[in-house]
Amino acid sequence: MLALTLRSVRDLDIAEESTADAFLLAVQTWPDRGVPASVEAWLVTAARRRAIDRSRAARAARVALIRGGGGLRQVHPADVSTEIGVVGDEELRLVVLCCDPRIGEADRIALTLRLACGVPTAAIAAAFLVGEPALAARLTRAKKRLAAAGPALDLPDDATVDARLPVVRRVVHLAFTLGHTAGAGTGLTDDDLADRAQYLATALRVLRPADPEFTGLLALIVLTRARAGGRFDGAGDQVLLAEADRSRWDREMIRRGLLLTRAALAGSRTAPGPMALQAAIAAEHAIAPSLPGTNWRRVVDLYGALLSVEPSPTLALARCVAVGQLAGPAAGLRDLDEVIALGGLDRYPYAQAARASLLDALGRRAEARAGWAAAAARARTEAEREFFLARAG
Repeated sequence: MLALTLRSVRDLDIAEESTADAFLLAVQTWPDRGVPASVEAWLVTAARRRAIDRSRAARAARVALIRGGGGLRQVHPADVSTEIGVVGDEELRLVVLCCDPRIGEADRIALTLRLACGVPTAAIAAAFLVGEPALAARLTRAKKRLAAAGPALDLPDDATVDARLPVVRRVVHLAFTLGHTAGAGTGLTDDDLADRAQYLATALRVLRPADPEFTGLLALIVLTRARAGGRFDGAGDQVLLAEADRSRWDREMIRRGLLLTRAALAGSRTAPGPMALQAAIAAEHAIAPSLPGTNWRRVVDLYGALLSVEPSPTLALARCVAVGQLAGPAAGLRDLDEVIALGGLDRYPYAQAARASLLDALGRRAEARAGWAAAAARARTEAEREFFLARAG
């Protein structure tokens, strides 16, 4: 009984207590209700139910403790309960379990974001650049395929964990992206989701400290959050990077992020991976004294290397913006129009926003106003819509 329960929860204390609970419940209920037809099945079911209840209570207490101590973003790597070789951290374990290889990668990512990270369906749809009904149907199909594949939700060894970690890394990165700039709702950000993603990135690095991509992921998150204070003006309104108050950036977080970035780039055996490259781009922005003082040649080159290992329309868009800073808005607009023509950005509001900004820099005000209005029509949140409409005005 103990072995069977331990296989379900992987926590010896909870397994022992839950097994004892099951036998106690049997003593209390069988005299009145009778001995069940299958004694083992009854005891296993009772023990597992008690284990689930205890695990949930322990997780709730842990979350309350973390929040009382300043929230997930304040968690130090030394406090993360991840054992080397085994996913001991419950937050991370749930993500790894949901990244089940028996369904396709895109479905795995969407399902894990919904079930393990609590991301709203509308926000996941925005991240995938598809409509909400289409994404909801995909989630339903993924759940059915996983149910049809059987109940083998387990992590028996390191090889199983390692096989899932690349997708886990993508999930955590996407979860942070949707926290840093919310994909649904009213606010510009979802700080709870961003905090959770930062915690998971910390746990991943503790789990696999020698992997430069996990180091790069954490570096990217730390550097991005270090600049969060400059995203808003004194009235709390969003501003463009050119208007950001860089004195409000967190210099200590930048220092930590730069150390992590150097470790990620140094740890790459051949060419740096996508997380290390994105961290390097974030590092260039973090050390720049101003927008014109940014090393845009380095940023453009890094985006070129990034697109060679991870082709993406949104990353291509970011490179176009950097080209506009390096070679002028006309060059950036030419590149951007080519990227938009390739497709895949129809639902992405920042494609139209980037175009409007470049048109504005060229003095084509009427076209820029139409571009900001087009961005507002595609906005995912009320805060985005208000910002785009304000720029149009």
